[in-house]
Amino acid sequence: MATHIISFRIAHDATAAVRWESTVEKIRSEAKDGVTWEETTSFFLINSDKSAADLAFSIYVGSKFSGVSDKLLVVDVARNTYATQGKIDYPATLASFFSMNALRALAG
Repeated sequence: MATHIISFRIAHDATAAVRWESTVEKIRSEAKDGVTWEETTSFFLINSDKSAADLAFSIYVGSKFSGVSDKLLVVDVARNTYATQGKIDYPATLASFFSMNALRALAG
């Protein structure tokens, strides 16, 4: 089991509220034992047996998340790996935080 950080942004349009709620429900359903930490906006901490890639894909296909306009980031904290779904504007910048254990350095 690993701790995952999940962050997402839903594009503002006519169906944004429906997609947001659907994405939140799916993330909650992926949490081991149903335990989540979600005190900040569109940010979750959960435990899961899935990899970051499998978890991101599961959220993507199991919700109304739009791969065209929305953004999803799933980070496996222990393995220093991540996966995305949707339109990521700066993938190289994101990737740079995972090279040479930069994420671990940021975490202290």
